[in-house]
Amino acid sequence: MVNPMYTAVAAIAGIGLLLVVILVPISISYVEYYEYGLKRSSITGAIDTSRVYSGGRYFLGLGKNFLKYQADAHYVTLNGLSVFSAGGNNESVGLAFVLDVDFTYLLKEAEVGKLHEELASGYKSVIANRAKDAIKNTAGSVTFEEYFTERQGIEKRFADAVRKRWEDVPSTHCTLDQFHIGRIRIPESVAERQLESRLQNERNDMESSLQKAQLERENTAVEVNYIYLEQTEVLRTAEAKANFVRAKAVAEARQILAEAQINGTKMLFEAADIVNQSDMMSFTYIRTLGNRDDVDIDVSYLAPDTVLRTKGAN
Repeated sequence: MVNPMYTAVAAIAGIGLLLVVILVPISISYVEYYEYGLKRSSITGAIDTSRVYSGGRYFLGLGKNFLKYQADAHYVTLNGLSVFSAGGNNESVGLAFVLDVDFTYLLKEAEVGKLHEELASGYKSVIANRAKDAIKNTAGSVTFEEYFTERQGIEKRFADAVRKRWEDVPSTHCTLDQFHIGRIRIPESVAERQLESRLQNERNDMESSLQKAQLERENTAVEVNYIYLEQTEVLRTAEAKANFVRAKAVAEARQILAEAQINGTKMLFEAADIVNQSDMMSFTYIRTLGNRDDVDIDVSYLAPDTVLRTKGAN
């Protein structure tokens, strides 16, 4: 006959073994490699933030499990983020446009407990909103052209601004991993205004160029006229001087010729022994007539037959 005591012990042992088989598995909790865990009471909901559990298997006991946070990179896309660029030409506000921004961040493992205490499950929206604030505030000091000429430098400025904003109290307890500026889009209304502004600038430049060209033509005409007047003055002065020299030379030549004629006539009179004043005047008259181009002089001799005799008075 079986001893009742052995039966009772066996029953207790069986029940204990059964409880172990049942309770041990439900007392073990798992944290995946891409997760962080905070121990939580499934009965009261209280969270123990004193220790952060990384990936692995843990014996927490009955009524305990994990509140899990993402351990790998969080990927955030901000599409159509409206910003204003820095103004040009001393303007306070520049162009309004939208950006597409992508970035990733990682939670700091040692600070997951503080993250839960300060931000709890709303940390993702807080991190995204602070990133938006940082980007918008920084965009106001960047000109629109720099987004195309200094793109990598602008990405770094935005990333630094986001990191600084995340450190504001309460801290987001995360680190920025990757940051990238995507498409840059200008609203149609803004694009039309910008296009009209550029066209107006071009028209203003064209008008300015035309005015400068007209001014240059007028200045050139003034200079040409000035040069022409100088040339005319030089030519007239040279002509006047030439006429003066020519007239002086003619006068001097005539004077020399007159003096030569006087001296020659005097020598002729002396050589021909012409002393009668009337003979001298006759010679001078005949020579004067001979020098004229419109007078022909023929020399003939008087004969008795060619002389008409008249009866003289008694």
